[in-house]
Amino acid sequence: MLYHAETSGIDVGTGPCGPRTAMQARDRVRTLLESSGVVRAGGSAGGEAVLTDALLVTSELVTNAIRHGGGLLGFDASLCAGGAGLRIAVSDATRIAPPNPPARTAGAASGQGGFGWPLVHSLTRSVTITPDACGGKRIEVVVPLERAADPQVDPRRF
Repeated sequence: MLYHAETSGIDVGTGPCGPRTAMQARDRVRTLLESSGVVRAGGSAGGEAVLTDALLVTSELVTNAIRHGGGLLGFDASLCAGGAGLRIAVSDATRIAPPNPPARTAGAASGQGGFGWPLVHSLTRSVTITPDACGGKRIEVVVPLERAADPQVDPRRF
């Protein structure tokens, strides 16, 4: 399902000086969320959890583009209309899509990784993969930025 997000006007993209590493992309996402007031330095535990989720998803997407996608070709982060979500888009050089997240059982570590892509799916509201005109792909996700009032309700599962 394609999620067309209207942005709030705050946008962090690659451009000529765009991020080339996961650390640079995380810094841009942190700056976006803090400058827009979505999270505040030293803020609530809910705000810190939202920031942690957003930074983890950013790291996974950028690292996967670098390690498995032939390199990071594009990065974009923006707020969805109303501020309820963070849209992150990463482009890389290969059209090969990641496999569907496998069902993992506790303690099923094989030493070969493979936990990041399922984690991206569990922390986001939507994941869309589209081929681009240059032979690569674009992965776009939406990370929820609101926490449920009831701590037993996981807002990532609507």
